[in-house]
Amino acid sequence: MTISAEEFIAIIEAAAGHGDFPRGKRRSASSVARTVRTSRGVREPLSGDPLVHLPPWANELRDMLNALGGLEFSSRRSSPLQKVCEVGSQYALRMLQRTVSSELLALLCPKAKRRLKDNLQRILTRATRPCFELELKAFRCAFEAIYSEKGAATTELIERKFLEKPPHGRLVSLFKNFPVLAKLWSQLISQWCDHIVELLLRFKADRHALSHTFFGGQRLGKIIDLRGGLSDPHNRGRTVVLLKFESGSVIYKPRRGEGEWEWLSLLQWMNSHSFHPKLRAARVLRREGYCWMENIQPGPCKDRAAARRFYRRTGGMLGAAYLLKAVDCHRDNVIASGEYPVLIDAETLWHVTGETKTQSLIDALSETGFLSSSGRRSSWQYRSSALGRTSPGQHTPRIASTPLNASTYEVEIVDGFRRAWRCLLGTTERRAAFVRRLQRLRRLKRRQIYWPTRNYEAIRRASVQPAALRTGIERDLLIGRLCARSAVPQTVVREEINALKRLDIPYFIRKTTAGPALPEDNATPIEIVEGLRHALHL
Repeated sequence: MTISAEEFIAIIEAAAGHGDFPRGKRRSASSVARTVRTSRGVREPLSGDPLVHLPPWANELRDMLNALGGLEFSSRRSSPLQKVCEVGSQYALRMLQRTVSSELLALLCPKAKRRLKDNLQRILTRATRPCFELELKAFRCAFEAIYSEKGAATTELIERKFLEKPPHGRLVSLFKNFPVLAKLWSQLISQWCDHIVELLLRFKADRHALSHTFFGGQRLGKIIDLRGGLSDPHNRGRTVVLLKFESGSVIYKPRRGEGEWEWLSLLQWMNSHSFHPKLRAARVLRREGYCWMENIQPGPCKDRAAARRFYRRTGGMLGAAYLLKAVDCHRDNVIASGEYPVLIDAETLWHVTGETKTQSLIDALSETGFLSSSGRRSSWQYRSSALGRTSPGQHTPRIASTPLNASTYEVEIVDGFRRAWRCLLGTTERRAAFVRRLQRLRRLKRRQIYWPTRNYEAIRRASVQPAALRTGIERDLLIGRLCARSAVPQTVVREEINALKRLDIPYFIRKTTAGPALPEDNATPIEIVEGLRHALHL
């Protein structure tokens, strides 16, 4: 199956959203089609024609459609959706191999390359699933209507017949019905390639420093395995990635890591100023625009004594997070590594908003993410809290294979909280040192969260439903309506819309110098202690 110039331009025009065509340059499909010529079944703009103005993603889509003509579905046993999206990831890997130097590609072992390809396949699958399932359902209804009397309409037969078209034909059919999906494919593949090239270049530049910082000078060698998608996508699809070598593994974060460094620095200061038992934070290697972090491995406590130390440390971390006005210390950002709780994401220190300045002491405890202020087990805050009674995870300490309950260790948690308070504010000198730390922190640009990630995720899901992917303008309007609210500046809303159009989770970096004053009394307020005890038993 080939696609005519008129069909190709019709997909482009339908998929285009606000700002995709320069003002005054948008033209009808028929007028553009007259200026194109045939190339491998897809019409391409004539070289040097100043009248043809296509957005960059359209040219990338044209190249992708050209390349799909030479690809076949995998013979592996998998669902039709996975087979279709695997074709997209196969194309992307070939494009990466064409654009990246052999020296960079040599840093990846075959297994690591397969992991990269599988990661993109998952990304494409999430974006494609709603439209694909609708197409398959329609095909199934038509097939069953024709063959119902023969009793031949089995699921296996229907899926096989559905994929009888070559990948090029099946995808062109899908893109003609849902043009915005074609745009998303070209954008997601392009973003994935940029992300991987950037990662490889940074690894090549830093491999010597990585060896000395995390592996005692051992030779790293090649990347034998990796795992992407360890965080929400930000800044054009960039996510946290785990890289594995023969000598160990390290975490790559596509941001500067200032928060993690500040957290590490604070815990080291507490350890050197009498906090006991000693706290632990992940080591960080900061670079301009990105960082590398120690990979923390989960593991059980040896015995009850170790479990009690674990929860004293947790109380100490909670106290430090509370005084730093940290948020987002939820279950996914904490790892129970033996008797050490380790916070692996600390980019939201001194997260001060209007609510932060006026909220009660109890509410400030739950804002950290360690605790829930509600006993409703269906609430997101309850389910995500690091010390809640939710399903066990990597944040849950264990003895052998038995998960432990935080409420059983109330005494240890409260004791650790009080120790952290005394350690940081217990004397005039220590309070002054902590204030100086806060002053330095306030001068830094830090992540500002305007809306919970679950709200953005709901908009992302809505934006890939079939009705939203028929025209780019309608999808833009849908995202705009779902983002609209008066509680934040309109400049923030516009940035949210632009990020969600790319299927990113919006990400904001701001500097906030204001904030509530530290408590006047050096002793831990009774109200906070009682609130802590209450929250542990919700």
